[in-house]
Amino acid sequence: MLRSFRKVSLMKQILYLIVLMLIILLISFMVSNLIARNIIEKKVADSSKKIMLQIEETMVSFFSDMDGISYSLLYSPTIQSYLSSTNVLSRILMDKEIVSEFSSTLSLKKNMKGIQLYDSEGTMITSIGRAVEPSTKKRVSSIEYTVLHPNQLNATYYTIAVPVYNLQNNYVLRDYRGMCVFIMDVANLNSILSKSKISNHSELLLVDQNNNIIAGTDGAINTEEMDKLKKWSEDPRYIVQNITLSYNGWKIISVIPKKELLQDLDIIERLNVATYLIIFSIFCLFLLIFYSRILKPVKALLDFIKSYAKSGGPRRFNVVYYNEIGVLANNLNQMLDNIDQLSRNVQIVQKQMYETEIIKKQMEISAYRNQINPHFLYNTLESIRAIALYHKVGEIADITASLSNMFRYSVKGTHLVTIRDEIIHLKEYAKIIEFRFGGKIQIVIQTDESLLAVQTLKMLLQPIVENAVFHGLEKKIDPGTVLVRIESTTVKKCKITIQDDGCGMEEQQLRNLSKSLQQFMTPGNTVNDEKLGIGLSNIYRRIKLFYEDEAKLTIDSILNKGTTVSITFPIYRQTEEGGS
Repeated sequence: MLRSFRKVSLMKQILYLIVLMLIILLISFMVSNLIARNIIEKKVADSSKKIMLQIEETMVSFFSDMDGISYSLLYSPTIQSYLSSTNVLSRILMDKEIVSEFSSTLSLKKNMKGIQLYDSEGTMITSIGRAVEPSTKKRVSSIEYTVLHPNQLNATYYTIAVPVYNLQNNYVLRDYRGMCVFIMDVANLNSILSKSKISNHSELLLVDQNNNIIAGTDGAINTEEMDKLKKWSEDPRYIVQNITLSYNGWKIISVIPKKELLQDLDIIERLNVATYLIIFSIFCLFLLIFYSRILKPVKALLDFIKSYAKSGGPRRFNVVYYNEIGVLANNLNQMLDNIDQLSRNVQIVQKQMYETEIIKKQMEISAYRNQINPHFLYNTLESIRAIALYHKVGEIADITASLSNMFRYSVKGTHLVTIRDEIIHLKEYAKIIEFRFGGKIQIVIQTDESLLAVQTLKMLLQPIVENAVFHGLEKKIDPGTVLVRIESTTVKKCKITIQDDGCGMEEQQLRNLSKSLQQFMTPGNTVNDEKLGIGLSNIYRRIKLFYEDEAKLTIDSILNKGTTVSITFPIYRQTEEGGS
């Protein structure tokens, strides 16, 4: 599939990708809208549940207050005496006190509209406030809540029936004395429900155990709303929740129309559609610009390249657009110019490379010409050392051993050694120099111990020290010293300084020497200057070939003061080469 897609033209690939992006974008809009709907419905359902719990808490608190009021009233000495008396005259005389207590109780709650008192036989003996039909149930054993049906004052009221017992008797005997009925207005319940509406068209209803509506957010309750309640519970367009009051078994029912909740989401959907159309238009504009400003110039550039590959010549691409394609075309023209220039220079470069190869072969031939059978030389030197030891001439034995070690080191195959090896080799040379000049010339070595394991080119120190001895100190009458100092710099490079206090050289001679060293690296150029010495010229070329521009060799000299040669090269390059 991917391989066949690669064979399709670039324009079709872009078109396919845009269609794919539009499909993905459409799906993402639909999925995000569905997720948003579900999240909103869940959030609203959770909020509605919390509100109903708060309403339940408020109503339970209200009913709890009513319990306290009823107990305070019904178990007062006056009421207890009134219900205990069987004498009609006594009750008539106490009516004024009973009415007074009932009036005081009615003033405690605004929605308490009346009180009816029944004796143990179920006969209503006194009442106050709102006149309603006597309760059909004449005896209750516990507190009961009853809704007055629509034909009874349009369900505006409900009753709380509380049993009354004799406080003087044992609790187990429960001497029943009568019943008190409180007539309650539902206005306060309507107010509680109205204040808790989530949206304008949502409904909060309070129903009893028989699903009769007691109160609602709209106040007046009718039969039509009771019919709607059944439909709402079965209609998926509404979110219907309910919670049961533990106090009396009534239910709080929340009805929320989903359409009203998702009105804001509909606006977002319309914005999504508008955004989708705008993106589609932008993609169409992109295709147009892509074809006219990119694809068409690229095709023209490809046609030019194909034709140029066959014909060649000085012809160049005509640049029309000055965007990235124009830059590419300019670079192509510049590249063709460079190719023409390079084709003219290739013979010169090949000639220089050929000369360099000839120099390399000449150096190899010179090295082969100077080779001596090492085993023959080792055996000869060992024989000389043995004769010296036999005749007890220790100095000849020592100098012969040093010479043997130097030769063995110089012909060793590897071209990379450690600085420790170079110092050991230099010390063998120092023994020979000390013996030859009778201690007149001393070689002092100062080394940073942390650099001993660093690898470097072989035969780097001894040739330069040899130049210092023979060109600087040998002609000097007074004793001389060659100081070899090896240290690290702040830029992670190794610096070798070889300083003598010999004859030095004039400023013009120093400039000629430095210039000769620079020319020594020019391809096709050879230097044959005895003042350079084979050691110094060879070392300069070797460090430049190996380290390139990261290595540096400098020469400082003052006439009759001495000469200083400094070599700097990177440590990391040595470590990498040495480890390879």
